[in-house]
Amino acid sequence: MKLYDSIILQTLSVLEKAKPLSPAPAWPDSGASELVMQRDAAFELGGSGEPSVNYTCVTTGDFFAESGVFLLGNDLPALKADAPFARIVLLLTDEISEDDAGHDMIRGMEFVRYHVFPKGYMVRVSSTSYEEQVRVSKAAVKSGISFAAVGADYLEKYKAVPGVKAVRVCFITDKAAVEALKPNAKKVDDITKTLSHILDGLEADCGHCSLKAVCDEVEGMREMHLGKKK
Repeated sequence: MKLYDSIILQTLSVLEKAKPLSPAPAWPDSGASELVMQRDAAFELGGSGEPSVNYTCVTTGDFFAESGVFLLGNDLPALKADAPFARIVLLLTDEISEDDAGHDMIRGMEFVRYHVFPKGYMVRVSSTSYEEQVRVSKAAVKSGISFAAVGADYLEKYKAVPGVKAVRVCFITDKAAVEALKPNAKKVDDITKTLSHILDGLEADCGHCSLKAVCDEVEGMREMHLGKKK
């Protein structure tokens, strides 16, 4: 699976100075979306006009072999005001097969994106603007919440998806880096939608398919699509 590799390369270039965080116990998960009122918030990530972006890339390449949480910018305990924010996830997986197992892997990865609920860490994800905004409660900050602990929650959930071998969760509060990563989000979304289209086995007349531009641009996509049609 090399469909996302060019984007992963650009992402890793932007995150060259990101630091690996020491492993930490996963932050308690509320089990459901938690409402953090404005009056109870210490600050927001990606809110109040600050830039924000979120995307997930999949690879079978040799970009990394170990799971971990990485940070570029200030950690949660150091933040005193609203800040730019990005959460980028890179997944090392088995090859995504063109059968039910492939479908399950894609569904599992999408499920995690919307079903991690750290206590006192209210996440709002926009599938249309590719943003992720987070409101962090004063109580969570007082209790010592950190990206290492929140990231550990994501690691656990992604590792539970069949076919996922390693996970890198990258948090960014550096404004220049967030801005540099924003253009990747739509590209990733287009690739994922096209991949899902292929795995669904939908017949397409390439001359009239709305996803043709993605197949033309992304290495390996057209071959995968044609292979599925045979």
